[in-house]
Amino acid sequence: MFGSSSGNPVDEIDRTYPMQRRIGTVCVFGGAMLGSDPDHARSARILGQSIAAAGIRLVYGGGRDGLMGQVAVAAAETGGTVIAITPQFLVERMNMLAAGCQVITVPDMSIRKQLMFAYADAFIALPGGIGTVEELTEVMTLRKLERHCKPLVFANFNDFWSPLLGVFDAMAEAGFMSGPARCTHLVSASPEAILPLLQRGVAFEQTETPKPVLLPTIPVLRRSHVPTAGIG
Repeated sequence: MFGSSSGNPVDEIDRTYPMQRRIGTVCVFGGAMLGSDPDHARSARILGQSIAAAGIRLVYGGGRDGLMGQVAVAAAETGGTVIAITPQFLVERMNMLAAGCQVITVPDMSIRKQLMFAYADAFIALPGGIGTVEELTEVMTLRKLERHCKPLVFANFNDFWSPLLGVFDAMAEAGFMSGPARCTHLVSASPEAILPLLQRGVAFEQTETPKPVLLPTIPVLRRSHVPTAGIG
């Protein structure tokens, strides 16, 4: 079932599974608000720390607010490399990370998604709103169309994504989602298990020949990096 992580190999993964550099960059989608469950923010911070500790770059939509901000702040404070990709109009209204983050400013939301996709070797969907759903379903759609084989993990903290995963089950039962499409994502309820699950997914997918998405030339408006002492 989509709403369960029982089909994942996560329980079989040795906790000492070597974090080889198969994943160089991970893209994290997530809410621009914290939400009503404080455990989501705690789990997001653990994930950010884990990404940095594994030597993996974090790409995300920019800002220090919400769950996506919790991941970025935690990764930066742990010494990780953080890349924020965001349109100029959002830079003007968001609280951006003050330090330890490279900012890539682009013209619009569509180009932001394209650039985030191009940078990433894998994706994580934290709890979030309609924007998060749009981003993760686009990744799933491109995977269904065989335009990539990058793994996606639903961070199903406290069963947040279970209703949506149930919708996917209903689509499959109604004949609108094929068998292969049901295998385009992974599910984890634990922030500690997400990276080992992604590493296993990337190792498995390396046996396939990916069909890359051909992206148009992307006009980048501005790049900046704010150095800070103690943050790599």
